[in-house]
Amino acid sequence: MLIKTSFKLSFSFLLLFLAVSSHALDLQLPDRLNTPSKHFPYFEKTAFLALANVGGRIVTVGQRGVIGFSDDGGKTWNQSEVPVSTLMTAIDFSNNNEAWAVGHSGVILYSNDHAKTWQLKLDGNQANELLLAKAKSTLTDLRVDFEQAEEYEKEDLEYAVEDAEFALSNAKFDMDLGPSNPFLDVLFLDELRGFAIGAYGLFMSTKDGGASWQSAAERLENFDRYHLNALAQLSGGAIIIAGEAGTLFVSYDDGEQWETLYGPYQGSFFGIQPTGINDEALLFGLKGHIFKTKNGGQSWQRILVDVETSLTASAISSQSKIAIAGLSGVVLVSDDLGESFDLIKTSGFEGFNAVEFIDEQNLVLVSDEGISDLKLK
Repeated sequence: MLIKTSFKLSFSFLLLFLAVSSHALDLQLPDRLNTPSKHFPYFEKTAFLALANVGGRIVTVGQRGVIGFSDDGGKTWNQSEVPVSTLMTAIDFSNNNEAWAVGHSGVILYSNDHAKTWQLKLDGNQANELLLAKAKSTLTDLRVDFEQAEEYEKEDLEYAVEDAEFALSNAKFDMDLGPSNPFLDVLFLDELRGFAIGAYGLFMSTKDGGASWQSAAERLENFDRYHLNALAQLSGGAIIIAGEAGTLFVSYDDGEQWETLYGPYQGSFFGIQPTGINDEALLFGLKGHIFKTKNGGQSWQRILVDVETSLTASAISSQSKIAIAGLSGVVLVSDDLGESFDLIKTSGFEGFNAVEFIDEQNLVLVSDEGISDLKLK
């Protein structure tokens, strides 16, 4: 697996994200799933939300389905061919050539030419159909189990049936609403196995390289359907999912089973940054909160930094320098695997959505204002 930048939210996109709570987010025109992203003469000024740097190519995804790439360290950019015009939120590479991007309207895209051209592999209509079929099947099976159960087993099964009825009601509601729920992050363990997570507990998995997708939401104890914002695989194999209201889950078997973690903070988390050391990662989110685990998420230590704004994105260099960026132009850099951070002064107050290393002294950042760079001292 290749380490990637986590998707995060700047202030204006945070407002959009909060609108999901009233089911008002991304009620898009039906043709956005069928309308290719337009080519723009100054697309570098587009709002971008995620970055990846793989094989010397920097790739960014963002508004109106725009995906761009640079092969010269961010000096010049080319726009990719994209079959949709929905907001794209995250990107991951399964190898140096194959890439996956996710976004609003339940979109999952695939590229096999280093992010130059993209194919639609799943949309929100298809995702809703999968979720509805899964909810119906689960409820039917539980009702059969209830009828065949011994009397002492029926009380627990009764609660399970009620939960399944509620899940079916949600699935029908989402079906009627249309392709409104966004994916917020994507992770591929290899060319075949991958996951996509998003709003309202949206969690899909594939084991055949995206040819088919299945709901994996039942693997998580996410009864309140909290938004799932970020996921990452640590060196050593653990996979962590982080979300709103302190939501944390971990898997130690490549995503088959998940354990609910007691989070170190009850505010929202926006990103996870593996350090490259087995079982180590940084977790960050609202109000400048950063935590570090050295045991695959079982315990967390607070890393104090001199900022109180939300931290939204991260990256690690080839020599293990770590950068974390956020709102109000905040950029933090660590030379000791996240044990401490220095605050880098930037010239503006942009809310950074993603950051990547060009080399050890230069960063590329994206925000609602477009693409920028930053030289470290």
